[in-house]
Amino acid sequence: MEPDSSLAPALTPRPPAAPPCPARWRQREVAGDHHEHVDLPLADPGAGTVADPGTDPASADAPQRPARDAELWMLARRAQGAALRIDFELRSVLVRQVFRRDFVYISRLLYALQASRRVQGLDRRCLDEALATLQRRSDDVQTLLEDMRARLQAAIAAHAPAEAQIEFARPARFQATVVSPTAHRYLALLIQADDTLAHLEMAWLLGLVEPADRTTLTSDCRRALSGFKDLVADRRQAVGAEVRAVNAQRRHRGRGHEGEGMGDSGGLDPEFEPETGPEPDTPDALYE
Repeated sequence: MEPDSSLAPALTPRPPAAPPCPARWRQREVAGDHHEHVDLPLADPGAGTVADPGTDPASADAPQRPARDAELWMLARRAQGAALRIDFELRSVLVRQVFRRDFVYISRLLYALQASRRVQGLDRRCLDEALATLQRRSDDVQTLLEDMRARLQAAIAAHAPAEAQIEFARPARFQATVVSPTAHRYLALLIQADDTLAHLEMAWLLGLVEPADRTTLTSDCRRALSGFKDLVADRRQAVGAEVRAVNAQRRHRGRGHEGEGMGDSGGLDPEFEPETGPEPDTPDALYE
């Protein structure tokens, strides 16, 4: 991204904002039915919309959950038996849309990548490379957001009246279900992107950013988050292919020893065998 000549020099980047408290550990029984990811239209249903039927619509203060939040509870129940719940507020329309549409999907892919460590016979170099690639990309996104926010904050500090504050007409409270450390990292990036876009809006209202630059910087944030999503799906698909190859080899060996009492399973890891094929127009179906 080319530096914005209209902004003051960048301040020292500050560390990414950690997801705010309260965070709590809970367990919850959920139904077994679930659906694979389908890209939803990028439309903001409004701050008053409650996406998850588990959220009480009678309470205006109840945080919203993604539409398929129950899928993450199901993963937690099948694995460690618990998940981290984090309440937070999002002010920008863009990040609200991304959270509603992508958080559950990306969390499931990241969970599946880490769960692949349990597959006996899997080449760990493939998995380690995939996780390292995602770590580097998340670091790049964090650096982009930090630099953008620092330049905006410097311009605001130099020109804004002391009493000036940014307020949004439709902020919304959300609750995220976190089932892996990498999903928590992704949530932190979303919250950081929201804070950066809030600074961009304030700088624009103060006349410190041209409309064209405002559009460009917003697009940079959108592309960074979208690019991370695409990379997660690509790495998950690559590791999934390795898992299928390992399980196919073990199935073949198991059938070769049927006469010796080993049966058809051959010691396969059923958790990592897909129950059905991938849904149309979606990345490789998640192994569970």
